[in-house]
Amino acid sequence: MRLVGAPPAKSSKRIWSIINRFRRPGGRKQRWRRTALTCVVAIATVIVGAAFLPKVTGPGNVITTSAADLRVVDGDTVSFRGISYRLVGFDAPETNSRAKCDSERASGVRATARFQDLISSGDIVLREVRCSCAPGTEGTHFCNFGRQCGILLRNGENVGDTLIREGLAHPFHCGEFRCPRRLGWC
Repeated sequence: MRLVGAPPAKSSKRIWSIINRFRRPGGRKQRWRRTALTCVVAIATVIVGAAFLPKVTGPGNVITTSAADLRVVDGDTVSFRGISYRLVGFDAPETNSRAKCDSERASGVRATARFQDLISSGDIVLREVRCSCAPGTEGTHFCNFGRQCGILLRNGENVGDTLIREGLAHPFHCGEFRCPRRLGWC
């Protein structure tokens, strides 16, 4: 027990000096550093948080075109004025080195030929849509090999639906940020 007016015990001085070190605001330099660090952390949190928010986009471009302006790359990819579009909602067999077997490559050639035949006549509309890729990767190799995403309509009907009906493509529907595994063609 401490007497009134008596100096505090040595051990309590040490404790209070430690406590005061944390309670006492530092000088101007320390406060400035603390404020700057808080601002940097807040800005970094906003940037990282915004990267993982879903994109809020308006309706994509709607392009009315003719077959002369489109180049068919394979059964589910077209090129319009140098920009490649992966058509969404269906998956056609591969025709290039990504084909897993000869039967897939042959099916891919048939799907590509039918696709070319479908768009050679009629009113063609290419509608850009948001890709189902991780935020920040759209337009890069990590998202559809750098292709944009779109829906191609011929006389108001989705070309993918026609290819699915004819057995030349599978339905392929992606989630918000990722797509399921592709079904095999072999």
